[in-house]
Amino acid sequence: MALFCNTQNLFSTLQRNHAAQKPFLPRTSNFTTLKFEFVRPSVFAPVKFIDAVILNHKCCSSLSSSDELEKGPLSTSIIFIKGLAQSTSEKGVKMAFSQIGEVSRVKLVYDKKTKQPLGFAYVWFTREEHAHTAVEVMNFFDGKFIYVTIAKPGSCKPRPKPTPYKF
Repeated sequence: MALFCNTQNLFSTLQRNHAAQKPFLPRTSNFTTLKFEFVRPSVFAPVKFIDAVILNHKCCSSLSSSDELEKGPLSTSIIFIKGLAQSTSEKGVKMAFSQIGEVSRVKLVYDKKTKQPLGFAYVWFTREEHAHTAVEVMNFFDGKFIYVTIAKPGSCKPRPKPTPYKF
């Protein structure tokens, strides 16, 4: 999901809802306090806000890749498949599910250490109807029974990288 806006709407929104803040640290003898200096945003200067990044007159949400900005599929057009064989490839899954409808993307999930498939995958369909048909029709693939369902919203997003610090 992406949000694009023009500069007139941008500045009216900034003046109404948000104040751009620039932190600075004054020097004192014993301790340091954090204060904020209010700065009027410039048209050409990038300004970072809580959720959005404004850069060169465009607002965009922070997604993991530029492909997600362009596509933005509905969560109901993504299916989750469980019970796949270890020998299953993304190409094989795409060929099998493309018989039901147009498949835009397939993602097999692998073990980080062994690089072996974990036996489940996500399939993105271009139309929601095709995803629902796949849930009803597909229950056998590559010699095994499989479990196919509509993916839960947010389940196929990559996890954030953990901090290097242990708490």
